[in-house]
Amino acid sequence: MTNKFFERMSDEIKEAVKRAEAGEGTIKESMDSLYEVLEEEITNSELSEEEKEEHLTSLQKFCDTKTNIMLVGATGCGKSSTINALFAVGEDYEDDVEDEDDVEDEVQSAEDDEYRRPYVEVAKVGTKADPETKDIEKYSIGNLVLWDTPGLGDGTELDEHHKEVITELLREEDEDGNALIDLVLVILDGSTKDLGTSYKIINEVIVPELGDDTDRILVALNQADIAMKTGRHWDYDNNEPDETLVEFLEEKVESIKSRIKEDSDLDIEPVYYCAGYEEEGGDVVYPYNLSKLLYYIMESLPSKKRVAIMEGINTDSDNYEHNDDDEDYNEGIKDSFFDAFDYMEEGVDKGVDIGAAILGIPGAVVGAVVGGILGGFRGVLNSIF
Repeated sequence: MTNKFFERMSDEIKEAVKRAEAGEGTIKESMDSLYEVLEEEITNSELSEEEKEEHLTSLQKFCDTKTNIMLVGATGCGKSSTINALFAVGEDYEDDVEDEDDVEDEVQSAEDDEYRRPYVEVAKVGTKADPETKDIEKYSIGNLVLWDTPGLGDGTELDEHHKEVITELLREEDEDGNALIDLVLVILDGSTKDLGTSYKIINEVIVPELGDDTDRILVALNQADIAMKTGRHWDYDNNEPDETLVEFLEEKVESIKSRIKEDSDLDIEPVYYCAGYEEEGGDVVYPYNLSKLLYYIMESLPSKKRVAIMEGINTDSDNYEHNDDDEDYNEGIKDSFFDAFDYMEEGVDKGVDIGAAILGIPGAVVGAVVGGILGGFRGVLNSIF
């Protein structure tokens, strides 16, 4: 049975790997292939029905593992541009919207549920039922869930309301009783000296709710290109800061780090970056240090939560081209992703480890086929990073 299964899957897997190596296909498609292979292997195995059910349950749990990221920041800090730069919430998803009325109906239906949640769930990414909403917006991309909180600093009354809904979401639990939010990404506006609003939300809302679980917060400084206001120290040809701006940004990061340490006794290493944008004249400023930010996000999450991040990643390789030279963040991102499968070795033996790690299946059963799929992963990732 197993040999026939391998023969049946062989051509399909080879084709998938070939597409991946050519820079085609997606992480999500490769993950779906992996799930299908493992599911059919379990079903066709000589395990008892009880063992099959146990393994299928484990696989389903792995497939359904969601990663929830909350973005918090003052008005104008660039949360939306960061989301669009990092994740596939743009044109690819807008293409799925057939009728705007259908989207509004779905959102309205969600709002009429018996339990009224303090956020608006965007049914189709790229379409918003109410652009003026003051509540949290939820973006779902496969197993990746992004919670975009409203900007802070527009008034005392509004800020108090925003703090309440952020606090409520931080207190939500998943079906296993664990905190729903896996990571809080606090985005600071690098173009302003007044970061008081952001410090306040960190100290008064986020840190108290996280308690001892302070690994779930990451601080990032956006708009690095205009941190010195005039933008004169941004090298537009090479899309990077010059030495003067680098020194300024590093001093600002140290200042933020010291302030957070003084206020909350947290040791946090902020990262500065530019999410990228198109200027009114049509000139494009590409992202800078976006790979570094993504690497920090990956490393801040448990390994099993990293798969969902890569499923929802923006696949535009231009976004990850420009970074500082401190580390090879693109390789770090790929290594972080593969850590989710509990292996680091090359070759088809990868399948041995993933079969055992996820399902307890003997590696010899799934090694060759799974190894081929994982080779496809690497091809897709190499085309992006």
